[in-house]
Amino acid sequence: DALDPADRERLPELSATTLHRLLGSRPDTSSRFRHNRDNRLAHDVIVVDETSMVSLTMMARLLEAVRPESRLVLVGDADQLASVEAGAVLADLVEGLDAVQDSPVARLVTSHRFGASIGALAGAIRDGNAEAAIEVLAAGGQHIEWLDTGDPSGILRKVVVPHALQLREAAVLGDADQALRILDEHRLLCAHRRGLHGVSYWNRQIERWLAEQTDTPLWAAWYPGRPVLVTANDYGLGLYNGDTGVAVLRDGVLRAVLAGAAGPLELSPSRLADIETMHAMTIHKSQGSQAVEVSVLLPPEDSRLLTRELLYTAVTRAREKVRVIGTAAQVRAAVDRRAVRASGLANRLRSAVDPGSGDSLTAGAG
Repeated sequence: DALDPADRERLPELSATTLHRLLGSRPDTSSRFRHNRDNRLAHDVIVVDETSMVSLTMMARLLEAVRPESRLVLVGDADQLASVEAGAVLADLVEGLDAVQDSPVARLVTSHRFGASIGALAGAIRDGNAEAAIEVLAAGGQHIEWLDTGDPSGILRKVVVPHALQLREAAVLGDADQALRILDEHRLLCAHRRGLHGVSYWNRQIERWLAEQTDTPLWAAWYPGRPVLVTANDYGLGLYNGDTGVAVLRDGVLRAVLAGAAGPLELSPSRLADIETMHAMTIHKSQGSQAVEVSVLLPPEDSRLLTRELLYTAVTRAREKVRVIGTAAQVRAAVDRRAVRASGLANRLRSAVDPGSGDSLTAGAG
């Protein structure tokens, strides 16, 4: 239903925050907060976005701090990768509550974030249908490109170097807005951090290619057009884990411009402690973000990280085009392998709502 005019006028007053900040993080501990069962949050409604990224421990702390009469709305994609820490809370909640009469689970039927062919590919991956996924990839089209190869170097050079050069050009001209727009035009996503299929290797390789075509020395830590990723929250600067930015020249001085939640922030690079180069990024780190075009570099088929959830998450980061780089065997391995976490939460939920379901309350460590 449409919002009342009075409620609509209040929307600009609302601001987003992290769960850590909402609960009141404490410097002496990372697992306990100022708000808890003895000091509840005052909010009547709390909406948590990207819930698939919330760990079991963090969700427990949030539930302890929410007043019994408050309403908690959890938003997210249960088919994406679970949190880096323990648990798969959203997936377990959906599994445990989906079969309940008058289930509180609402599903998005049609996504408008990407084209139909990307949606078809994501659906095939989500359903575990490897042959359908390969069929969509093989069909290709405007929104999907499949590069069936085990040697991605030559292909990636043709894709990432032109994008990096465009980014550098905007940065040298001092056009921060254009640089940020170009930054969001492409992402190279990897499953691993290290190794020949990892972020560290490809970040360094792309910098070598750039050094060959520009006057940027290979040893330079900061250079015009360096894309960066924030890796830890900094409430003092208004930066959050996952924020992205780029180094630009301002009157001959190098500055870091970051796309913060409240708008672009321009800072001296020396003030940024927790950042890393982002010519490539991990699929885990890409959660919660999107780019116009995404290139997904699949790891070897025996990689334990190559799962259905990982490929689904990577594919759904693209708004207009996804490029999958890997063999048919790698695609099949990803779609056929589930990322299973035995938290026991789904069993406990089923038992709580239906004591006769036969699920044991002792299963798992929920």
